[in-house]
Amino acid sequence: MYDRMPPLHKMDNYEGCLENSTNRYCLVHFTLVSEEPNDLLCMIQEYSMKETTRLNYTYLRYGLCLKHKCDNYKGDKSITSRDHLGACLNDTFLKNYGLKTMITDVTCNAVQHERLMNFDMGDVGVASALFLIVALNIIGSIYDACTINEKHQDQKFLLCFSIRHNWKRLSSCTDAGDEMSRFQILYSIRSLIIIGVISSHVLLPFLLIGKETKGMEDAYLNPIQAMFLSGPLLIQTYFVMSGFLLAYKMQIHFKRNNVNLFFLPRLIFFRWLRLTPPYAVLLAFMATWLRFFKTGPFWEISAGVEVADCRNRWWFNVLYINNYIYHSQCMPHSWYIAADMQLYVLGAVLCLILRYIKRPTRILLPLFLVGLLVPAVHTYLQDLDPMLLLKPTGCGTFFDSDKTYNEVYKRGHTNMVSFIIGLSTGYILMNIWKAKVESIKRYKKYFFLLWFIIPIGAVFMYIGGSVFYRDAPRDSIYVRTMFAMISRPFMGFLAGFFMLGMILKIESLKIKEDILKDRSIIRTWRHRAKDFLRVIMNWDGWMIPGKLSYCVYLIHFPIIRITTSVITTLIPSSPLYIIAALIVLTVVSFILAVPISLMVEIPFIRLIKEFSKKTPKSGDGINTRL
Repeated sequence: MYDRMPPLHKMDNYEGCLENSTNRYCLVHFTLVSEEPNDLLCMIQEYSMKETTRLNYTYLRYGLCLKHKCDNYKGDKSITSRDHLGACLNDTFLKNYGLKTMITDVTCNAVQHERLMNFDMGDVGVASALFLIVALNIIGSIYDACTINEKHQDQKFLLCFSIRHNWKRLSSCTDAGDEMSRFQILYSIRSLIIIGVISSHVLLPFLLIGKETKGMEDAYLNPIQAMFLSGPLLIQTYFVMSGFLLAYKMQIHFKRNNVNLFFLPRLIFFRWLRLTPPYAVLLAFMATWLRFFKTGPFWEISAGVEVADCRNRWWFNVLYINNYIYHSQCMPHSWYIAADMQLYVLGAVLCLILRYIKRPTRILLPLFLVGLLVPAVHTYLQDLDPMLLLKPTGCGTFFDSDKTYNEVYKRGHTNMVSFIIGLSTGYILMNIWKAKVESIKRYKKYFFLLWFIIPIGAVFMYIGGSVFYRDAPRDSIYVRTMFAMISRPFMGFLAGFFMLGMILKIESLKIKEDILKDRSIIRTWRHRAKDFLRVIMNWDGWMIPGKLSYCVYLIHFPIIRITTSVITTLIPSSPLYIIAALIVLTVVSFILAVPISLMVEIPFIRLIKEFSKKTPKSGDGINTRL
């Protein structure tokens, strides 16, 4: 079958074509058509109908060196029209396949000097802002070095930009305080989830410009791959974590501080200020200076669409409402940050209301039920998929027009149920800590369930991946609606219970002891076996990647876009090549996240603390972002 079909992607030599200044290299998108019934076209159309596991072989992408492919090409830009290119393609396809082509999109490249662009005020403004940030880091580091032996360093503002101070904060694994020891489990969860996110996104270039398309399709039918196809469900863990930390910190704040009229606006503003600086730096770069890196035939279908969208609609991202915009290609992965910000505002209002209510369930339970039903209603009324399906064709366009992605997956209100579970977990934790140890000893016997949470989650994800990607007609609307309703709370409950059990140290019930200081549990091999899960999840080595997870989340997708844009040929799609790409992308993302964290994220976090001295220190060690 594959031998009969034309290749989905095909590229002429890009560098060799543009060695001559008169040559043109065009990336042509076209659809296969026929003026009369054609058995091959019918076979291709029937094969491509299974969009959940197969690419669309009626829609092809070819890179053409016009001088080599079109005999009548004379170096005149005016004849690089769709009719001219269509005639060139038709000569080949009529001869080899008995088919014609209908061109849908064309982007042509010439030699580099013909594509120079002028600077504008936006470029100058962004360059000036970046220069100011670098200058502040240099000045702050010099000031710190010159006053390091003094008892009092008065210029706290400059010290916020001291790279030495910020590196000490980033690399510290011990001087974290009592709260950090209690919540150290969250760093391992952040680290593991961000690696899972990267492993899902790394597949996008292979579907966009992969060479062995059959191998990519076969991967969808691999039973081992089924679990990873449900990977988008893992993001619910982040929503649970965010809600949990917000509820915990707000209760601590209410115990020690009075609440005035400006509390809520101030809280929301500081939240915005914590998230925005590294986000804004990358957003500004994508909207301005990235376009000067324009090179390679895949620029327009990768980084080019992102640059254009960021230049036109960047303010949607800054206001954190970009997850409600259709066809959003400006840092599309930032939908989570927008949804989290929206849910954070909702959670802050709820915590303020719950302060005056003795039974939080009166508010949280109805909201949980609403959050449970919202995705189901969307799925039923709009005939959506049960979850975000990583369809080969959808991945290739970065989910630009996927209805499930745009209507349910990336929106704030459709992810509310997991956030409510997180809020509830925070209140449960505080209530347990208020109780006596003897009153909760009965929970100790349930510790073994912690060992089953990860396997249960894996099995659930495997079921989703194997059922909804199988080679069969689309499931009924009732099956899809039911799965859409239960999938988020199911993953949310697993995440909430796992965090609660690990934080409470339920197996020993030494609830209020510092986990890091209690080393008795790992003194013998017997105890190591007993607490193997805790030893792994509370390993100090998770703290640095956990602290970097937000910047890694921000930077990894632009790396994918830029890398795809500069590649000039098709890439192998073998499993080993994909694994190697995953390792390289993960390492590079963490490496680039370090300077962003040291020079942008941490300095502004410290500035916030300098401007909010009245905020209780109990919450300073815990980040509610990724």
